[in-house]
Amino acid sequence: MNARDYALVRLIQSRLPGWSGPIRRQHYPRQGIPDTRDRALGESIAIRVVKNLLLLRHAIRMYSQRDLQRIDPLVQMILSIGIAQLRWMDRIPPSAAVDEAVEQAKRLRLGKASGFINAVLRRASREPDLNLPDRDNPQEYARLVLSCPPEVFQRMVRQMGVEKALSLCEKNNEQAPLIVRVSSDEWFNQLPTPVQIQKHQIHGSWVVTGATESDLRTWAEQGLAQVQDPTASQVVPQLKLEPGHWSLDRCAGVGTKTLQIAQLVGHTGRVIAVDPSTTRIQKLNHLIRVRHLTWVQTYQTGMLETLTLERPFDRILVDVPCSNSGVLIRRPEARYHQDDTSLQSLIRLQRRILSDTLAHLCSGGLLVYSTCSIWTEENESQVEWILRQTDRLELVDTRQVLPSLDPDPTRHHDGGFWAVFRSR
Repeated sequence: MNARDYALVRLIQSRLPGWSGPIRRQHYPRQGIPDTRDRALGESIAIRVVKNLLLLRHAIRMYSQRDLQRIDPLVQMILSIGIAQLRWMDRIPPSAAVDEAVEQAKRLRLGKASGFINAVLRRASREPDLNLPDRDNPQEYARLVLSCPPEVFQRMVRQMGVEKALSLCEKNNEQAPLIVRVSSDEWFNQLPTPVQIQKHQIHGSWVVTGATESDLRTWAEQGLAQVQDPTASQVVPQLKLEPGHWSLDRCAGVGTKTLQIAQLVGHTGRVIAVDPSTTRIQKLNHLIRVRHLTWVQTYQTGMLETLTLERPFDRILVDVPCSNSGVLIRRPEARYHQDDTSLQSLIRLQRRILSDTLAHLCSGGLLVYSTCSIWTEENESQVEWILRQTDRLELVDTRQVLPSLDPDPTRHHDGGFWAVFRSR
């Protein structure tokens, strides 16, 4: 599998709107493990396509003079990969980008589509100017130039004004810096030569360049450092954890915050981590095993009602599934799933999780509700809902963090929210 095939697989897996229909098996690139360079290039191409999806679809319409409904989704993906290479990847000669797209279509047995792809991409290489709107028309500029859907841009404008909303859309199309939370000073003594680090303004966080996937995996397995944005890294400290605490990570995911909790409660404490995903729990179990964290126990389940728990918890983290509106720079596909229907579905899920959890907090215990969202409906409105459900909880603190617009990676942070409750 070469880089283009890997990029295509990643786009199919992303299930983007308009491209989420079933792909016939004979038209799916053969599975295989690309070499490290092809994988990195393919990932870069796929992310570039996702972050510029609306612009690329506009380009396909312009260059083909066809409505998108008349173009097969797989052909659209191949064209998007090709146009992305033509517009943003100078190291790939235009003729090579066109030829590779045509050959990819032939390998996938797309028949006459290869000729159509050839014609569209050759026109794109000859006519790079798409006559796009400028910032004087902010919503169209955001939609076409920055590929920010209108519903997302309008929400941003209501929250931060037009200029900051445009700046955030621009920032979301950049590459996010790689930031790790350091757990042990030994990390500094074991850095490979190609890796460079810069101290972040948030204590304990460092910006890293030159690290490989193998480096990141090794650091996590050895308990030295883990990839975590500074906003996310500040959530667990709100629990005020102490050695010996019984703690619940209600929506553990791959366990980045679970391991942060485990380090703070130590072997005299107990950590229960819950998540419905087999893949995520398996990844967390691997880290627990290699790090010998015997006081951490995982359950693969969506709801606590399926479990028999020994006792209430001193501390509970409810880091709920959310819209990811505060981390669109890292989750670019999420920008296309911010409509009211999707948001209301998430709000109902968040409330179901909270209802399933509140009774498991002991008297005097702390519960932290957190999201990586910047939308009021998932944050402040949910806090109000929680307080209406029970008189056992009092609100201790809340904080909303908007994504950083600072170009300096040592000052970068994602958006997010947390609220701290104490049980009476």
